[in-house]
Amino acid sequence: MSLLKKVETKSLRELDESKPSLQNAGTKKGLDLHAIHRLEHLGSSLILHVGARLSLPVNVTHTAVHYFHRFYAQHKFQEQDRLQVATACLFLATKVEESPRHLKNIIQEVYITRYRQHPSVRKKLLNEPRVYEMIKDRVLVVERSLLYTVGFDFNVDTPYKFLVDLRNLLDDYLKHAFPSGVPESMYQPAPLDGEARGKKVPVSFHVQQAAWNFANDSMRLTLSLQFSAVKIALVCFYLAIKRVNKTFGNCFKGLYKTDKEGNKQFHEFFCDMMNFASTKYWGRADGREGRVLSPEEKSRRDEEDAKRVGYQIIRQEHDKMTYDEIQSCVMQITKMYEQVTAEDGEIVAPKGYQLVEAKMKETEGGMKGGGPASSPNGDEFSPIESQPSTTPEAAKERPREGNGVGQDKDGEEPAGKKQKVGEES
Repeated sequence: MSLLKKVETKSLRELDESKPSLQNAGTKKGLDLHAIHRLEHLGSSLILHVGARLSLPVNVTHTAVHYFHRFYAQHKFQEQDRLQVATACLFLATKVEESPRHLKNIIQEVYITRYRQHPSVRKKLLNEPRVYEMIKDRVLVVERSLLYTVGFDFNVDTPYKFLVDLRNLLDDYLKHAFPSGVPESMYQPAPLDGEARGKKVPVSFHVQQAAWNFANDSMRLTLSLQFSAVKIALVCFYLAIKRVNKTFGNCFKGLYKTDKEGNKQFHEFFCDMMNFASTKYWGRADGREGRVLSPEEKSRRDEEDAKRVGYQIIRQEHDKMTYDEIQSCVMQITKMYEQVTAEDGEIVAPKGYQLVEAKMKETEGGMKGGGPASSPNGDEFSPIESQPSTTPEAAKERPREGNGVGQDKDGEEPAGKKQKVGEES
């Protein structure tokens, strides 16, 4: 009998109703749904912050957060300490994604981050050998439980590679939509903290960066248990197009229509882009199979074939995504930006950004029927940057994207040796 269990996506309602932590709700031993969501948010945020301190690639932190959500979909918060579970998820993810870190370093960073405002508690936990050994042994026990919980299904798809494909698709579509040349409004100043600061870059750069931030922030939600990575990428990219259009003064004007009430119909723009991908990249009809290709032609054809495979996957998932799925995904991301839950339990407003209404307007919809919600004063929401995020440019420079954060003295990467699953550092 195989122990391998593939993750099965469920709706938000199904996930909420099946949470073990809900048992005995209303009593001292039970938790209500709001408390469970808050603990999920705290745990995933902790993993993201620790991943940044350890300079982990974004695919490692994404995998760790996915493991965290899968674990508590089957276990109770009342019975499993979330700090130990978060540590075990990070430890397992670093081995699965071949970016090993010493268990000692991970434990130190988790407890330093969690008890940053309580140095006396942190000192007692980390400096007393007996207490530290107890924590380490418990983390290893939780890791073994995690292996069985995820059913030894370690492969986790991330939306980031599909965001790169969608950016390339947007570039190709803009060239198709403006055959005489892409207008100047499609080039906007680069961020001040990037290598291209002071220069103008294609607007697709800003769209990909915004979508990248949406995807990073959405890890605090259980979207990876509800939707495939492609669907998450599609929604994040769609929201990013709306955000960038608002930021740069309707830079996509001419590619979308406006209804009688003045609402921008971005879903038509998005569908036109997907239809263009179907026409251009669905099947090969180049007529070159009968002759020998030059190295340049072969390289160009291989590049087109790679695009074709990625776009076919994206188009298939786009066509299968229902209106209700789009609304649910957009609503959850929108609601997330209403408030940021600090690790010490306080509810604080995200700095530098507008708060967002969670309730969506009935007259607006998703990619197949309207646009996502905006705030009451008409401003659309934007990605928060509560912790360093990996940039899309890093993905092009190296296979595993680093987040650009300097390593802490306790977070140095061990030399060389690859760890096996279930093996202690």
